[in-house]
Amino acid sequence: MRGIDISNHQGSAGFKISNHLSQIDFCICKATEGTGFVDAYCDVFVQTLISAGKPWGFYHFAGTGDPVSEAEYFHRNTSNYFGHGVPVLDWEGDQSVDWVNSFTARIYELTGVHPWIYGNPWRFNQGGVDQNCMRWIASYPNVISPPLDYDLGEPPQTDGLVGAWQFCSDGRLPGYSGNLDFNVFYGDAEAWQRYVVGDNASKPSEPDEPKSTVFENAEMRVEVTLK
Repeated sequence: MRGIDISNHQGSAGFKISNHLSQIDFCICKATEGTGFVDAYCDVFVQTLISAGKPWGFYHFAGTGDPVSEAEYFHRNTSNYFGHGVPVLDWEGDQSVDWVNSFTARIYELTGVHPWIYGNPWRFNQGGVDQNCMRWIASYPNVISPPLDYDLGEPPQTDGLVGAWQFCSDGRLPGYSGNLDFNVFYGDAEAWQRYVVGDNASKPSEPDEPKSTVFENAEMRVEVTLK
């Protein structure tokens, strides 16, 4: 499966996911950062993906705060997304392995789902990173603007399961002039769903009812309704 990840950077540049649904298999959207930022474009993207029946995910960009507080902030602002999309921790800063493990452990405690972890291979190769979490690695071949269906070969190896690979940050899709992150997921829609439900798969299911959550960010109060 091939897809993209997007955030307010694309949203503020006029990117409309509805124009590109036929070009992608999945999409992962930025939701929160630290303990004080909610991406105002996230729910617009997510609701469009839900309506289209596309696999989707949502991520927290690791900040500089306490990892448990950040995990709780992420969960509090996206609680109705869990069980529907894949949660992800975006690890790009100076956070330690212990910081990451504290974050992922708290998310699991709250949801029964192990989030993916996004990062460069060297971060995982330090050792000790939560082995329950699938690795979404960022590593770019020496190719300018490769197409989404670029023949990648084997992914770079890390200390654990590489389930997805972000292979460029300058991808282009027809109808949008800006750069996009291109990704491959090593699985099908059924495999994606297993990451969505996590350890809740064996629990009795109940019919979903539409729920809403109000994002806390004072400047971006957005009501989220899963349809």
